[in-house]
Amino acid sequence: MIMRKSYIFIFIMAFLSVTFFSCGSYNAPPVDLNTDPTHSDAPVTEPAVESDSDPVTEAATTTENAEITPTEDWKADGVLRILTIGNSFSDDTMQYVYDIAKDLGIENISLGNLYIGGCSLNTHATNAREDKAAYEYRTNTSGAWSTVKNYKMSDAIRSQEWDFISMQQASGSSGIESTYSTLTYLIKYVQDLAPNAKLVWNMTWAYQQNSTHKDFTNYGNDQMTMYNAIVKAVGNKIKTNENIKLIVPNGTAIQNARTSFVGDRITRDGYHLSYDLGRYIAGLTFTSRLTGLSVENVRFAPPGVEGDKQKLAVEAAMNAIANPDAVTASTYVNAPTFNPDDYEILDIKWTPLGYWNATSSANHHKIIKTASNSKQFYASPMFTKEELPVGSVIVLADGWRYRPEAWSSAGVQASRPPITTESMVFVTEAWWGSYTHRAFNLAKVGAPTLKGDMKEIENAFTIYIPKK
Repeated sequence: MIMRKSYIFIFIMAFLSVTFFSCGSYNAPPVDLNTDPTHSDAPVTEPAVESDSDPVTEAATTTENAEITPTEDWKADGVLRILTIGNSFSDDTMQYVYDIAKDLGIENISLGNLYIGGCSLNTHATNAREDKAAYEYRTNTSGAWSTVKNYKMSDAIRSQEWDFISMQQASGSSGIESTYSTLTYLIKYVQDLAPNAKLVWNMTWAYQQNSTHKDFTNYGNDQMTMYNAIVKAVGNKIKTNENIKLIVPNGTAIQNARTSFVGDRITRDGYHLSYDLGRYIAGLTFTSRLTGLSVENVRFAPPGVEGDKQKLAVEAAMNAIANPDAVTASTYVNAPTFNPDDYEILDIKWTPLGYWNATSSANHHKIIKTASNSKQFYASPMFTKEELPVGSVIVLADGWRYRPEAWSSAGVQASRPPITTESMVFVTEAWWGSYTHRAFNLAKVGAPTLKGDMKEIENAFTIYIPKK
């Protein structure tokens, strides 16, 4: 417990008397708390639930004080410890940090994420001032995320000697400088509890150009206007703050990747990052910026992010770190192609209004048609590697997404592969991994109720099998 002297207490109370904090001052966007299929606390209803939450322009630049470069202080005790005070965007950022750090040779890793969907700096400051048990506290020390609900920020900060503590603004307010007024209080609060931790700012990303997020109107519903506003706000409010030692340019990394052949398809709903490529880019940028380690030769990548997709992700992250205040065009502008004449189309007998759940102990081996959200999905048959061989190509139409379910010997799995909106995936040995069976849960982006009419999915999802 850190004891505060009375005069500090008086100062803080005086400060608070003239500062207004309001938990309701920011209307958070709707967030599915189960966006990450690896969270151990993902709720399961009867019988089981498939969840889904699911041009280069010169950017504004700044000439403020340069941020302090990363050091290797975190290596002193042999453990990399990172805590984020955030929201769903910190969930996106942190998802693959453990795997990336491990791949870079860091053996001991401890990650924490204080999560409230859509949480703003104002709300974080209110929670700190009132010591509210308002968070879902996500932790990862072994490669898998677990969650404890009703957690206090103070308890998370005190729980370890964190090397880095990261903060960020709610996405819709990230480019509005007037919303940063409570950052001073939040910094003081964190520093009192963790004086040895380096404070980090996670610069978030602009929305997809066709995003329907209500706060997109703050930027004229224009992606580059939002991106430039975020860069400017970070320059004026964060770079000038001597207490923040590092800035992670995730907003620039995502914008860099949008100049590649992937285009503006790096979010799953117009603002949250895609479960595979988007989260991977954010994780690469975050891990490299904090540790000072290059990700140029990183081998880890989530399923479906292979070949040029992994290369453009690494490129986007490295270019953002090298040039954080402006977009750097990708060199990966030509999408991988294949000649359909060399393939046969796999005949898929879809089951309408149902889905697989490979982690359900009672239903892992059958299509679930009685859950409350079964009408949002079409389920494919279960395929073996012989039926769906390496070299096949999966093509997905715009407006659709799928989860490539996976089993080892058709048994119950500990976790599920992430949902993807990738337009083209090449089936590789890594895609199959140690799995013996794969299947697909197909749904529209946003997961609306479907009609069950097979014509609805006629051109939505195609698998091309190499001709023998």
